[in-house]
Amino acid sequence: MVWQTKVKKACLFFLIGLVILSLYRFVFFIFYSSGNPNITLIDFLPAVWTGIRVDAKWLGLALIPAWLALILSCWIRSFYIISCILAGIGYFLLILLDAGNFGFYGFYKTPISALVYGLLQDDTKAIIETIWEDWPVVSYLIVILVSVAIPFLCCRMVKSPKTCPPMGRGKAFVLGLCITLVLAIIVRGSLTKFPLRQEDFSVSKISLINSCVPNGAAALYEATKAWKNTQIAGDPNQALHKFGYTSREEAEKKLTPASKEPVAPSDKPNVVFAVMESMSADIFLSHNPSKGNNTLGSLEEALSSAVVFKRAVSIMNGTFPSLEGLIFDTPITPISQGIYGRNKLTFSQIFDFKKAGYKTIFLTGSPESWRQINETFRNFGFDEVIGSAAISDKFPEAELGPWGIGDKWMFKYAEDILDKAEKDKQPVFIMMLSTTNHPPFKVPDNETVQGTNFSVLPNYIKRDSSEEQNNLLLQTYQYAADNLGKFVLNLDKNGWLKNTVVAATGDHNARLKYIVEGNWHHVYGVPIIFWIPNAGTRQLANTDKWASHRDIIPTLLSAATGAKSGISKGRNLFAKEKIPDGAVSFISWDNNGFTIGDAGLVTLKGGNSYDCYKWHGDTLQRSDSCTNEQIEMGEIARAQRALSELIVREGLIAK
Repeated sequence: MVWQTKVKKACLFFLIGLVILSLYRFVFFIFYSSGNPNITLIDFLPAVWTGIRVDAKWLGLALIPAWLALILSCWIRSFYIISCILAGIGYFLLILLDAGNFGFYGFYKTPISALVYGLLQDDTKAIIETIWEDWPVVSYLIVILVSVAIPFLCCRMVKSPKTCPPMGRGKAFVLGLCITLVLAIIVRGSLTKFPLRQEDFSVSKISLINSCVPNGAAALYEATKAWKNTQIAGDPNQALHKFGYTSREEAEKKLTPASKEPVAPSDKPNVVFAVMESMSADIFLSHNPSKGNNTLGSLEEALSSAVVFKRAVSIMNGTFPSLEGLIFDTPITPISQGIYGRNKLTFSQIFDFKKAGYKTIFLTGSPESWRQINETFRNFGFDEVIGSAAISDKFPEAELGPWGIGDKWMFKYAEDILDKAEKDKQPVFIMMLSTTNHPPFKVPDNETVQGTNFSVLPNYIKRDSSEEQNNLLLQTYQYAADNLGKFVLNLDKNGWLKNTVVAATGDHNARLKYIVEGNWHHVYGVPIIFWIPNAGTRQLANTDKWASHRDIIPTLLSAATGAKSGISKGRNLFAKEKIPDGAVSFISWDNNGFTIGDAGLVTLKGGNSYDCYKWHGDTLQRSDSCTNEQIEMGEIARAQRALSELIVREGLIAK
């Protein structure tokens, strides 16, 4: 058989295999949508093209060893048999995983997830018995064998033409190289900036349609990543021992409960908490239209009625870690993407609002399937999870970008939620996550933005990128801030701001390059903004104090319900009593976090030891010894850090 015929057989094998894998998806949809009149074949169409790309990507990956062997068969004929065997193994595994994904969804109502690894910890014999009794195992095996056999049978029909001369090695090399390049593109799954990824699986507001997109291999791959990142084991008291405590009580003695009970409002206000992508404190403070740098847009006007903590730090240094840190007050992350995400994690701070009678909603411009939040966040106290698919359905004119929908449309959707809440007299808690201000930077929907000037930013920020790229970064920042401002101004215009507590912050600093040494407070700096209806409460805030992400939810809970968070949590920034110095962050500095305040910065080193930094103007410099004020800051931070990890570990291990 001439080599070019072998290549034809390989291409035919790939195409037929791709068709069969796509048929599995179609059968998946037909089977699980059966009996649901609200889901039609038209609803399935958005999953078709993305699904084909997913199948092609994983089929290409599975056949890479076979393709390499086929190339070698040009010189050593015996490698053709090896190529066929490798192709059969790779394709068989894909079909097997698709069949497993089909059955897994029937039981868990989700594609293969990290739960599959939890099953390995159960009684193996019992699992086998359950599968044998509940699954049509024989039917599965027949379908799998037929699916694997069809491509091989079709390839046997391809014969070498009797008059076809053997291909020269030079031409064979060129042909092999071209096909290899095509295979590389197929495996990448995309010709755009980003390769095919999990975020692309969200194509509809219908959960079943999104579940149709990943095949078994893709689902297992994402499940494996989540499982590896969420392993919590051992004695939960290790969190205490790591910081030099022998018991919970010993750590709690370092913390003083609030001396005064907050007063509950007569009417529960709505609560809105906007977590803004990359809202850097430095860019926030660099707003200076007179120098051609407008970074805030309408937010500048909205700030006239706000309480702004300009000196604040994030709890973590990444979107999802910060999100989990805010929700769970956790120094351990991620914890929600694997086996724990399928459990009700009662240590989530969102349950405090549910207990107070709030309807709780997580609203984001990102796809609902991002980090599996559509499957997991309902277990953390959210009644609804709303993402780009639902927003696009409501506003079909909105532009979709690589990370989701424009912030403008997310805020418009939030206004509709608040409008309904006002009419229904049902208080709502909305936590929002914006997405626009994320690379690749682009102002969506052809929106017009005002001038920006990167040179206005402080000199400790490096100017490594081009002027065009830097200004594009500032323009997307302005777009996001402008729409946050318009949202608040619309609340005021509609009279809702009188009955709504609003908070906003950045999930982390912008993706800027810093001169890091001595500038950690800038590297992790974010603004924290509150709009509080009660004027008397607003006057209690000391905005000269350093604040942290950890202080936001305790502050909102107090302002909305009068309730207090636990002593291991952050601080109520509007408390009547004196607020202790020191904003605590869980950013992994020596893997333990730090605290920052008027006395300087203190890093936790484990045990009861610290590194201390003193203020020298606007920079922090390492000192040989810690002042009494710094030691007091460190003691509070150490106790909170230990107790927060203890609470999380106890909650996870109990599950």
